[in-house]
Amino acid sequence: MPEQSSQNQDKFIVRLPDGLRDRIRLAAEANHRSMNAEVVALLEENYPAPVPEKLEDPAARLLFWLAKRIRRRDPKPGTPREKQAALYERIAGDIAERMKDIGD
Repeated sequence: MPEQSSQNQDKFIVRLPDGLRDRIRLAAEANHRSMNAEVVALLEENYPAPVPEKLEDPAARLLFWLAKRIRRRDPKPGTPREKQAALYERIAGDIAERMKDIGD
């Protein structure tokens, strides 16, 4: 996924229950990232990008295959294995999108 300027990115306002903002801030600090990056990372882990129907690039296919193998073991959210699967899916999705740009 190519980087977008903040003006072109989707925005979504969320009302948080009491105390949740502080918990997100603490988690973000522990992970050395902004609160926005923390929320996006958690959403990416819980809502992974769908696997495209047809992948031409072998690297993207391999990464999606690895993520699928990890997810078959049903790792708990937030565990290193879950984070690894989410990372593979993000990278594979990024590769697939960039390969489309090259093909045009």
